[in-house]
Amino acid sequence: MSNSKYALAMYDVRGKQEYIFKTNKLKEIVGGSCIIRDCFKEYLFPSAEEYMRRKAKKEGIPLSDDEVCGIYNYNDLKNEPEYISEINKGKEFSQKAFERMMQDEKCAARYAGEVVYEGGGNFFVLYKDKETCIEINKIFTRKLLKELYTLKVLCTYIELENGLVNFIEDRKKLYEKHRISEAEESVICPVNTLPFVQVDEVTSLPLTKYNENTRKKVSTEAEAKLAKHLDVYNEKYGEKDLDKLVTRKGEESLLAVVYIDGNNMGAKVQNVLGTETSYDQCVKKLRETSEFIQKNYVEDRIKDIDQMLEEKAKKGKKKAGKRLVVFAGDEINLICNARDAYDIAKTYLKGLHQVSWKDSTEPCSACAGIAIFHSHAPYAQAYKVAEECCESGKTRMKKLEKAREKEGKSKEVCYIDVHYCQKGIGMSLDDIREKEVGGLISKPWLLDMEDEKNTTSKMPEDITIMEIEKVVEALQMIESRTNVKDLAVAAKLSEGAFNLEMRRIYAHQSDEDIKRRMKEIFVQEDREEFGQKYKKYRKMIYDIVIVYDLWFRKEEGEEKYGNNSK
Repeated sequence: MSNSKYALAMYDVRGKQEYIFKTNKLKEIVGGSCIIRDCFKEYLFPSAEEYMRRKAKKEGIPLSDDEVCGIYNYNDLKNEPEYISEINKGKEFSQKAFERMMQDEKCAARYAGEVVYEGGGNFFVLYKDKETCIEINKIFTRKLLKELYTLKVLCTYIELENGLVNFIEDRKKLYEKHRISEAEESVICPVNTLPFVQVDEVTSLPLTKYNENTRKKVSTEAEAKLAKHLDVYNEKYGEKDLDKLVTRKGEESLLAVVYIDGNNMGAKVQNVLGTETSYDQCVKKLRETSEFIQKNYVEDRIKDIDQMLEEKAKKGKKKAGKRLVVFAGDEINLICNARDAYDIAKTYLKGLHQVSWKDSTEPCSACAGIAIFHSHAPYAQAYKVAEECCESGKTRMKKLEKAREKEGKSKEVCYIDVHYCQKGIGMSLDDIREKEVGGLISKPWLLDMEDEKNTTSKMPEDITIMEIEKVVEALQMIESRTNVKDLAVAAKLSEGAFNLEMRRIYAHQSDEDIKRRMKEIFVQEDREEFGQKYKKYRKMIYDIVIVYDLWFRKEEGEEKYGNNSK
């Protein structure tokens, strides 16, 4: 029986966004995302097996290659020791089983440790001792450098002086050490080029390989990403050719990046443990939470989106498709026809909000960012705008949750923000909006649920989706599309110009019933005249008109928002 201390290690992939979106080539972006997702399965686990084989050979232990397992992964039960299934129940962690695995002579020669859980962007492994952790990581980092070249993974570990006693305290110590490691981490990249070496025009990495599919010289990083994309791509990713997603090539080549990310996930994962401190209960809850997030934030929501797109296709809508780029944890990033982006975001958020968070009565929530762009524009830049739109919603969400908390209401709210990329795509979202419209922005929009008890509390500047669609109903009543477009021009000019244009359009409506409905929507008090106090509507209408033809304008014969509201 060994007296060595167990080692708890945490792996953190550094610079994920930079690694994935270093290029504008979609195949490389998907490949990079999948490399990070499978990094430990494809590089850490084989490294552990290699180390255990060397060690067994050095110590003269007769083990075949098939008998060496390296790190026990609770998601891969084929390598499970025979007795573990008797102690563990399903995928639960058992301190008793782990200690037996490390102390049993035959098992100790086969296993280096066990995966604790994966979640929150980190990967936790419990090793039999410090030496095993260090030696495996030496092999692991060599593999990464040789095969991927630029992917950085930071490993932090602590020795468990008192064994598997208090998971909360051990994790706290590990996080503290990890923060120090982050600050001390080397930012030096591998040696890239010499003056006579060909380099990639975007990443400046040396061209080291010849890719048979692209028939071009590529860097080691690009070759790894392309190979991974070829390996993983299947039908679940959706449409492979983005030209097939646009409405009409050469006429309306508009696509959209939809970026959706869960709200306050780090805090939620931290809170699931409650007062538990034992390894058995804490690890069990964390594993369950990781599975819960993957199912409810990714898998079920993709099914909702697919069902919605199928229904649109049945109604005669064209180009109802998508291309998944990143879908893991609490994040989804996809490309779709610009006309479908609004429906996709709403479908995802409404479906998610109907799910309660774990054992809580609180609903799950997320924010969505949409960037509409021309199909020839750089995808990575459009993604950056979509991500900033999502962050815009999260910033508003954090302000609102404080107000709701004081009132004893649910803090879980969803926002949608959108930006139509027309120029200045290389600048930050705030700079673009300031230059284009000088702050004339009603977004992000608060997604209010019809059956939700929390809709009464919102920030003064908040505009809800319900309000947006009510204004859309009024705009759809206007007889001329030109009049609708002129409203956006007037809104951008000045408040006075906008009020004058609203009164002109109202006066020229021949249908008295339409006038009545427009007055119901736009006039808040009986003493007001039509065309007064339009600061709020000025912003809303400007934002609506920008995407009106894509999302809100109804073709002849289609049902309008206001058809059933007379």
